[in-house]
Amino acid sequence: MTCWDNESILLAQSWMPRETVIFASDVRINFDKFRNCMTATVISKTIITTNPDIPEANILLNFIRENKETNVLDDEIDSYFKESINLSTIVDVYTVEQLKGKALKNEGKADPSYGILYAYISTLNIDDETTKVVRNRCSSCGYIVNEASNMCTTCNKNSLDFKSVFLSFHVLIDLTDHTGTLHSCSLTGSVAEETLGCTVHEFLAMTDEQKTALKWQFLLERSKIYLKFVLSHRARSGLKISVLSCKLADPTEASRNLSGQKHV
Repeated sequence: MTCWDNESILLAQSWMPRETVIFASDVRINFDKFRNCMTATVISKTIITTNPDIPEANILLNFIRENKETNVLDDEIDSYFKESINLSTIVDVYTVEQLKGKALKNEGKADPSYGILYAYISTLNIDDETTKVVRNRCSSCGYIVNEASNMCTTCNKNSLDFKSVFLSFHVLIDLTDHTGTLHSCSLTGSVAEETLGCTVHEFLAMTDEQKTALKWQFLLERSKIYLKFVLSHRARSGLKISVLSCKLADPTEASRNLSGQKHV
């Protein structure tokens, strides 16, 4: 889409690839010989709405997030079966800003970093019908299976041996503190069950009202969160973050650590 006027140019500069959904009406559509495709041009009648609150936009944004965050075969699978990390060995306390800085310093390193964050869960879409928070996973490798075939493309690629599947949480949450927000952090498997205090089957049996009530037990409440994080250009926010543990924080402990930041 081509923008000529200063107002639309400034607006477009705020758009983020794979993060922003736009609704544009009254744009001029022409065939661009140079690009060899159809293109849109902003005109005086054009009205652009960024991230409109409509079902189609929400579905599109969730589709982008899910495909970026869940369809990559990488070491995130460890957290699906609850990664065997001794949480007592994780002592470094970060703010969101410090965590991002730590990840940038480790750019190019394959090994992830670990830390503790005292933050609020600012997004927890477990009662949104357009967001899938329960997925079928392969019982052998743990990867998300194709919903159409219900078959794992990893394990069954060169084998006739059908692998069974199981239901598992896969929730993408945002974590916020006074320095910023971490988007699309993975809260999965048994860690999600422990955090939410229910199994997948118990969750599926809940009404929408019960799911909303469950969400508000955690939303905007300060939590103590153990994280595994690594810089990843394939992730929406530039960071691939897995939640290893998430529980409501003790106010005194949180205040002491946030004021001191002694471990960083």
